[in-house]
Amino acid sequence: MECVFGLVGNDYAVVVADTSAVHSILVHKSNEDKIMLLDSHKLVAASGEPGDRVQFTEYIQKNVALYQFRNGIPLTTAAAANFTRGELATALRKNPYQVNVLMAGYDKEIGPSLYYIDYIATLHKVDRGAFGYGSYFCLAMMDRHYHSGMTVEEAIDLVDKCILEIRSRLVVAPPNFVIKIVDKDGAREYAWRESVKPDVTA
Repeated sequence: MECVFGLVGNDYAVVVADTSAVHSILVHKSNEDKIMLLDSHKLVAASGEPGDRVQFTEYIQKNVALYQFRNGIPLTTAAAANFTRGELATALRKNPYQVNVLMAGYDKEIGPSLYYIDYIATLHKVDRGAFGYGSYFCLAMMDRHYHSGMTVEEAIDLVDKCILEIRSRLVVAPPNFVIKIVDKDGAREYAWRESVKPDVTA
């Protein structure tokens, strides 16, 4: 039931994830942020088993920080993606993580990039990508409307089209989504798209 997708624009990358924490037929919470800040210019959006997702993304985040601490320079997005793929590949032969990852980043010399890494350690650099049941609709919408050099406004409009399509077509559609963006100014939260507000009185 999870939906994670992203795309690369003119000088930025956008990643979007649903915010539902579910188990079996129960929804435990609807404000779970599944997009982690890897460092100042990298984002990791992950889907999969909740325990694996949290443990693996935190493991990657700490190791990227450790590399920067030891060497005085941050990993590039490509290097971080390859490290992530390597860790998934190593775990695949021992105790596999059920985690799919979209990694977005911005490098000064290269610009924005988006990497697709699935649970069997497949790595691809892509312009747009998606995981989960929502990917059936997101990929169709992005095939139709995506073009290189999109402005932020055009990208957010496309993201909203994807979210609307998921909500209207997927029988178990998650109600809320978080949108984050990374560009030359860094990685940051852009907006939430909520149809169910969390109960603050509970």
